[in-house]
Amino acid sequence: MRRSLYIAVVCILASMPMVAQSTWGLRTSVGTEKKIGKGLDAGFEVKYHLTDNFKNTDRWSVGASLSKRLYRNEAKTFSVKAGLGYKYMNVYTGWTTKYKGDRTDIEDGLDKDYYISNKFNFNVLDSYVDTRHRITAYAQASAEMGKFKISFRESYQFTHTDSVSYSKDKYRYKNGKWKDVETEMDGKSASDKSMLRSKISVDYNIPHWKYDPFVSYELFNSLDKAFEVQKSRITAGVDFSFNKKHNFEVAYMWQNQHDDDEPAGSFICLDYKFTF
Repeated sequence: MRRSLYIAVVCILASMPMVAQSTWGLRTSVGTEKKIGKGLDAGFEVKYHLTDNFKNTDRWSVGASLSKRLYRNEAKTFSVKAGLGYKYMNVYTGWTTKYKGDRTDIEDGLDKDYYISNKFNFNVLDSYVDTRHRITAYAQASAEMGKFKISFRESYQFTHTDSVSYSKDKYRYKNGKWKDVETEMDGKSASDKSMLRSKISVDYNIPHWKYDPFVSYELFNSLDKAFEVQKSRITAGVDFSFNKKHNFEVAYMWQNQHDDDEPAGSFICLDYKFTF
């Protein structure tokens, strides 16, 4: 049975879509959770993300949360809980290029040498770090059916991004030569973003074994754009615990769409949580 389950997890990972394989990343977290009352838990978590094939920092964050079990049947096979959390984030954006011209066949984001070699006018936007504040409220229902546990979670996510300034270098080719590079300040205004996140998870509990496989699918819908689908995630992995206090999770995650919040691609996820 254990060998069959292991083979099944490997097959799930191998069969996942491998779009945007040029981008691999790492997502890590360390957290703690404390029971402070009957069905009431408080948590604290620190996260760190790498992107660009593990080369660059994508973000780091610290967050706190509170969750409350609202209902559980006598057999303890069905439960409903709700939670509220706050997260402070620093998100890193590397320098980028932007073509300044009338041609539609020339892309933004190419290497500076491409524009220089072809004598195209362009801007270089310097790297910057923006600060974000995120509030999340969710409700989750979980049902155990034999060795399987199925959970469905709906989350409302509100993110406020502070304004940020960065330098912009202007490269202009005129009259057969490059002008002196002009530098000026540019930036982004403060902004708000609301999202509805829908997630379904399936866990398999292996009796007398610490390693339990799971798979989940999550969909992101923008509340600012009439429930337009922004992106989706597929995650599969294994969670395990020791002494009922030290909880670990190792997983592979694939995200299909890049947005202004985070990059798309494949990610290795390593998480640890201490429960007391």
